[in-house]
Amino acid sequence: MAVKIVQNVNKLSPTASVSSQSNPISLKTGYIRVSTASTGAYVAIGTDPTATVNSFHVPPFNVEVLKERIARQQIAGITTGTTTVISFKENADNPFIVGDYVTIQDATPVGINTIHNAVTAVTDSTVTIQFNSTSLSNIGVTGSTLSRSVKVAALGQSAGTEVSICEVVQLVSE
Repeated sequence: MAVKIVQNVNKLSPTASVSSQSNPISLKTGYIRVSTASTGAYVAIGTDPTATVNSFHVPPFNVEVLKERIARQQIAGITTGTTTVISFKENADNPFIVGDYVTIQDATPVGINTIHNAVTAVTDSTVTIQFNSTSLSNIGVTGSTLSRSVKVAALGQSAGTEVSICEVVQLVSE
């Protein structure tokens, strides 16, 4: 089966005793490809995951594609404050739930573009996130999006573990 890489994520080099986390991944397809080198790893995906020996195991020299729920929506407006409220266009679906972590992309000024902030409240047309934006003004949202984001955590099966992570699109078999 062929895959196309949508975005690369930082490589993890976890130890056998301490779980390590990736940078936040602003989901585009929800297909997370995890591969290991000469030693296996235990893998967990979530908002702030910790991998344990009870997590999903990826054997040595193996590749797994794991599916995550995607949520992505165009932003119609942003209200600044001690928490930040993101509005969607009228009749636009709100795919986010309380507890999701989200990333704002392509808004202006640059300081409003957040990475991996918790959703604390939702309505049919808004999302409130845990981000203090009181110092920002003149917010521009043309072409901006709000995306659900996750992190990948890995725990090494032994010393020298390497875990490569990327988001892909699965294509048809050739």
